[in-house]
Amino acid sequence: MIPAMRHGWWLWVLVAAAGCDSLGEFATGDGEIYRGSIVGVDDPDNCPDGIDCSFIRRGFPFGATLDLKFDPFGVYDDPGMISTRGENCGATFDNTPLLPIPPLQHDQLGLYEFPGGGRLRNYMFVARPESGPLAGRDAMVFLSLIRGGSIEIRIVAGPGLVLCDPSDCTQLDAGECDFFGFFSLGRQPL
Repeated sequence: MIPAMRHGWWLWVLVAAAGCDSLGEFATGDGEIYRGSIVGVDDPDNCPDGIDCSFIRRGFPFGATLDLKFDPFGVYDDPGMISTRGENCGATFDNTPLLPIPPLQHDQLGLYEFPGGGRLRNYMFVARPESGPLAGRDAMVFLSLIRGGSIEIRIVAGPGLVLCDPSDCTQLDAGECDFFGFFSLGRQPL
């Protein structure tokens, strides 16, 4: 294999040659960030023990937001970082690096597609926070670039079977809660 192909830059050349939308438009520059709220309603009346839960949300409270710094040209070495805000017990992610998964450069899974229109490209990363309720655990981060300039992020840590109250800090700090969050992000100034 040509050494340059191992580093994935050839994909960018193909995208540019095909006349597709430039993925570079998704790069955050100085003084900007992608930010968005978690999807899912606050519905304690229909959740076990009246806790804050949603069928699509685990671990993160209603109203949590996620910040993303992103470089689409660094997806195989330094793609960016995520931070969460608006959590009762402290941030789950605090400038946590998105970690590339090198074997995906050589596997069809690295080209996965989500159903639904408007997605230009999808990526998978790992995030391993140093503090907070997921400290030392690996969370899968699925990032989708959406036509028009927005980004969707899905975070998965555990299978979603351990339902914890996002306001019970003792339970969250025990490190056994599962997390699932879907965030819809738009570009904003810092």
